[in-house]
Amino acid sequence: MFSVKNPKVLVSILNWNGGDDTIGCLISLFKSDYKSFSVVVIDNASTDHSPEKIQEFFPQVTLIRNAENLGFAKAQNQGIQHAIEQGFEYVWILNNDTIIDSRALGLLVEVLDSDTSTGAVSPILLDAEVSNTNRIQFCGSSINWKYRYFEQHKSLEVGLKAQAEIPENFCLWGTALLVRTFILKQVGGFDDKLFAYFEDMDLSIRIIRAGFYNRIAESAIVFHAGVNDPNNRPPHYVYFNTRNRYLFWMNHLPWYQQLSYTRQYLAGAIVLASSWHDIGDCQRETATLLGIWDALRRRGGKWNDNRNLPKWVSTVLLTHPYIFVNILKGNVFLLVRQALRRFYAPLRKS
Repeated sequence: MFSVKNPKVLVSILNWNGGDDTIGCLISLFKSDYKSFSVVVIDNASTDHSPEKIQEFFPQVTLIRNAENLGFAKAQNQGIQHAIEQGFEYVWILNNDTIIDSRALGLLVEVLDSDTSTGAVSPILLDAEVSNTNRIQFCGSSINWKYRYFEQHKSLEVGLKAQAEIPENFCLWGTALLVRTFILKQVGGFDDKLFAYFEDMDLSIRIIRAGFYNRIAESAIVFHAGVNDPNNRPPHYVYFNTRNRYLFWMNHLPWYQQLSYTRQYLAGAIVLASSWHDIGDCQRETATLLGIWDALRRRGGKWNDNRNLPKWVSTVLLTHPYIFVNILKGNVFLLVRQALRRFYAPLRKS
């Protein structure tokens, strides 16, 4: 089943106050049929004593302890650098909230071994938190350059079709991503500026532009903790998602499309901030506005929950948000027509 040479794989797992999840992931990982792998756990300044527990239960694991939370991108880059320095052929970037099917790693290696044009491969991700464990959480995404969004495939049939028909637009999550080390050395790892979220899509695009393709291994299965409703995500998620969406597209759109995308982005982001404002969710409203502010300044890095914008910013933008949205969308004529209707309405009544 496996290649004769059994390429060496470094499994890179990030831990941040998630000891129980990480230990559960490692227990399942070490039951893998494929044995030619080593593990590095990068700890982002956990305060729950999980690094000590991990080291106690798994002394064979290399543990890198950071003095501060470096985020997903920068911390996983430490694992990637370790793989490069130690001569590993493949890196498996793996979330700690996953449970590994025993055949998964071997099947992923087999896909990379069988096709030199494949740069990265992902298993099918199934939702681990529902009774029906066959519910697909992820089996590839396709980037739509025309309308500037990602279509996430939830059907294996649709995902495989997209992979076959438009491979140059096919992207992968970083949840359980197996990548050739030499490609990471060539294109670089994750973009540190993104900290967390969109860093995997950014890497997928760079892999494609380096002349390789991303694929899903349809027989490889990894169970992943459920993806919650975005409306219930914490403020830092809202901030990163708002900010990094813009940074991602600015990294990859040609210069002559960047102005039109900026207008599109601002219109959508103001509507999002307005939705939080309308239900009185001040934290997420502020997170969205800060995300917009930092995005336009091209500022990356971590989330600081002590930051605030002046009150007038919210007042100006969100009292009548659709004025700005219509201006950004070029609907000035619509605004004028609405103003005229309001002006003439009293006259008609009289």
